[in-house]
Order: sequence, then structure tokens, then C-alpha cells
Amino acid sequence: MIRVALLSRWHVHANDYAREAGEHPNIEIAAVWDEEAERGQKWASELNVDFETNLETLLGRVDIDAVIIDTPTSMHTDVILACAAAKKHIFSEKVLALTERDCQTIFEATERNGVSLMLSLPRLNDPSYVYAQEALDTGLLGDLTSIRCRLEHGGALSTEKHPEGWLPPHFYHMEQCGGGALIDLGAHPIYLTNRLAGKAESLFCEMTTITNREVDDHTTVVIRYASGASGVIEAGFVGEASPFILELHGTKGSLLVEDRTVRIRSSKLEEDGWHNPDLPAQKPSAMEQWVEEITTGTQPRITKTDMLELTRINEAARISADEGKRVSL
Repeated sequence: MIRVALLSRWHVHANDYAREAGEHPNIEIAAVWDEEAERGQKWASELNVDFETNLETLLGRVDIDAVIIDTPTSMHTDVILACAAAKKHIFSEKVLALTERDCQTIFEATERNGVSLMLSLPRLNDPSYVYAQEALDTGLLGDLTSIRCRLEHGGALSTEKHPEGWLPPHFYHMEQCGGGALIDLGAHPIYLTNRLAGKAESLFCEMTTITNREVDDHTTVVIRYASGASGVIEAGFVGEASPFILELHGTKGSLLVEDRTVRIRSSKLEEDGWHNPDLPAQKPSAMEQWVEEITTGTQPRITKTDMLELTRINEAARISADEGKRVSL
């Protein structure tokens, strides 16, 4: 049994990870720590587990094997390094860190201390992505020429029930988050396009704030890949009815994903025109991969390269938006 401590309820997905951990047969939630003591105490009471006011004290407990981190993004590096030094296995909400340098420091610490590091990148386990990757790898699309991925919700939009939007106010706090729509929701299009299109060569980013927040609430990134392909990433908090979109276009065919519906057209297939392919099964979640690595040493599908490249694109996009220029990677 892996005894886990929950570190912070700051992120909107903290409850989801607690729920998944609580339902996993090999995980036991043993304690809570939160940088806001009142919030953490309330959570610990709801879960009927210990609340520790001091992170160092919690990490010194020999009955804690691992941690699930949902602190403000700006705290990730310090918290993760402390957990690694205490030899606790680590599961974290994305992004791993705000800079490439901090990611490398984290990798060195986790490897030196022999602990598992997992970042929640859930769409890499989705059948639509798995099929898209297979279509590329088997040549159904030929050489990739362009890719587009868009993910947006209306979390920043005013409604009668939520006059300031349904996202918590701290999601617009630059110091805590390191950004807005791109670094949070845009993480999903970034890690998907990183996998599908390969190494990014340069990018140009346009960040806007339609609702006059401190951070971006809608962002577009235009990417040039080393292969010669081009890409567009879009993310926002101001599109109430916007579906998830993934497009791949190549010299032999095209593949379109809208929410969970997949269509493909290819000169390499016997069928003419568009058709809906049979999709592979859902892959194990990030948490399931994490537990499997801890218990059996199995290599996860989500890799340190995925984690690093996600931060690299975000870091370069911020520089591009701030300086108004294309940034080389």
C-alpha cells in the first residue's frame, strides 16, 4: 500500500486527484498539508485524515511514501525538491515548473534520490490521441505538413451564478500561476502537439486578455517544427461553446478530432472520403502509471521529455508575447 499525502487544494483538479487516489486499491490517503492552513484543515477533516501545518514535519514522517502536489505553480520547484530530498514519490499537476532550468534541477533531484516523478498529462492516454499517433507512425497521413490544436472553456466569463467566472480568482494571479490560459489549459494542446509534430524550432505567441485580467485569457501560438511542418496552438478561458479541436494534415491524408469524435481521410486507405475509425482502448491514467512505476518499476508512457518540452514551449511563448518577436528554440 502506498501511503500518500495531499499537498495543497489550490488547483481546481485537487479534488479529482484525491478522489482517484481514494478509489485506487494500492493508495491510502494518510495526511494533508496546505499553504493555506484553514483550507487544508477543512480538507483533512472531510477526508478524515491528519492535517500537518508544517511541510517539513510531514515530509519527515516515515509512514508517508508519496505526495500529490496541487500547490500554486510558482511553488512547484521548491515543494518538489523538498519531497525528492525526503525520498517521497511525486505526482504533480501540470506544469512541472516555470522554467526549463528548474525542470532539469527537479529531474536531477528525483533521479539522485530514486523517486518516481509523474506529471498529469491526461490527453496522452485518450483514444483519440493514441489513434492519431498510430495514424502518423504507420504513414496513413504521409509526411505531416501542419497541425492545429485548440482547447477553450468559458471559465473567465461572467454568468448570473458566477459574476467573475467559475474559475477561482487565483487562476488569474501572475505570480502564483506564471501565466493564464496558455500555461493552464493550453498545456494540453502543447504536450499533444509536441508528441505529434516533434521538435519545435521556433514560435511566435500572441497573448490577449479579453476580460481584462492580469494574465492571458486567450492565446495563440504559431510554431515552426524542425521537420518543416507548421502548427497552431490555441487556448482560452473565454469560449463557452468551443469544442476541443485537433487537426493533422499530411501529404497522404488528414485526421480531424472534434471533442472525442475522430475522422480520417487518406489515400493509403481503401475507403474513399472521410470515415470514423475504430479507436484503441483508453490507456492507463497518469496516476495508474505512477503507481505501476512505484510498485513494479514499469516505465510510464508519460515521460520526462513530455514534462520538459511542455515547460520549454510555455517559457518561449511568454518571452515571445512579452517581446513581440519570434523566439528560436
